[in-house]
Amino acid sequence: MFYGPRDVRLEEVSRPEPGPGDVLVRVEVALTDGTDAKAFDRGHPVLLGEPPSPFGHEFCGVDVETGRRVVAANSAPCGECAPCRRGQESLCERLFPLLNGAYAEFLLVPERIARVNLLQVPPTLAPETAALLEPLACCLHGVEAAGVRAGDTVAVLGPGPIGLMLCACVADAGGRPVSVGGRPERRALAPAFGAEPGDGEGADVVIEAVGSEEAWLAAVRLARPGGTVLLFGGLPRGAAPPLDAYRLHYEELTLRGAFHHTPRTVRAALAFLASGAYPWPRLVTHEVGLEGVAGLYADPPHGYLKAAVRP
Repeated sequence: MFYGPRDVRLEEVSRPEPGPGDVLVRVEVALTDGTDAKAFDRGHPVLLGEPPSPFGHEFCGVDVETGRRVVAANSAPCGECAPCRRGQESLCERLFPLLNGAYAEFLLVPERIARVNLLQVPPTLAPETAALLEPLACCLHGVEAAGVRAGDTVAVLGPGPIGLMLCACVADAGGRPVSVGGRPERRALAPAFGAEPGDGEGADVVIEAVGSEEAWLAAVRLARPGGTVLLFGGLPRGAAPPLDAYRLHYEELTLRGAFHHTPRTVRAALAFLASGAYPWPRLVTHEVGLEGVAGLYADPPHGYLKAAVRP
C-alpha cells in the first residue's frame, strides 16, 4: 500500500470480492517499472488514487473462477466519449481510475477492464514475460504515433526497459533504431532488441524515453530538419522545458506526445511477446517478494532493469 512518497507498507487486507463481470485474479507475478518508481519517489496524480492506495500495475495471474492464466492492461476505454468516437482511445474521458494493486496475492480486475483488456495468456508464454503486456502496448502506440516508416533512422533516448522495447517496436515497423545514452551495460543490450548504440544525430525520428526535461531538450536537438520528435516520457504537471523555438519553426520539426495504449495495441503486444522475436525475459533482471518491493525502489541493485515480484 502506497501511503506517500517513499512510504510503501506491506499490509494484510481482505480478499477482494468480485461483483458482476469482475474477475478475481491470483497474482503469479507482478513487475516493477519506471512509472511505479516515479510514484514511489514523488506520488503520481494519474496512476494512484488517494493514499493509502494499492500499488503496482503490471501483472500476470490465474483467473480464480476459470483457472485460466490471464493478463490485463491497467485500463480500458469506454468506447462512447468524444475521444473514443474519434479513434483516440488513449485519451478516453472515462479512462480513470487506472487499475492498481498488482503487488498483492489477489487482484480484482473490474468489469470495465475485464470486458475489453483481459486476455488469456498463450500456454508457451512465461508469466513474467506476459506481464510485460502493458508497457509494450504503450510502446507500440508510441511508435505508431511517431509515424515511423520503413527505412527511417529512429533515435531512442534512454536504453532502459521502455527504451529497449521501443527499439524492438521500431525495428518491427521497419525502422532503424539507434539507442542513445545510458549506462554501458544497458547500451550493450541494444543489439538484442534490434538497435545499434549511437549518438542519434540527424535522425528522422527521435523518441524520448527518459522522462526528464534534459531528455526532451536533447530530443529536439537531435532531430534532422523536417524530422519528428516523440515525447514519450512524461513530465510532472507544470514542467516547462525551454524548447528551441528557432528549430521548431524554421526547421519545421513535428513534436508529438504519446500516452498509454489502446485495445488494439494491447492485443498486438501479447502477440509480439508470444512471437519470441526478441529476448523479452532479459528485461527482468531481479526477483523479490512482496516484502522486498519498498527496499528495491528505495535502493535499486546494480544491473537492475525490472524485477519480478512474486507474492
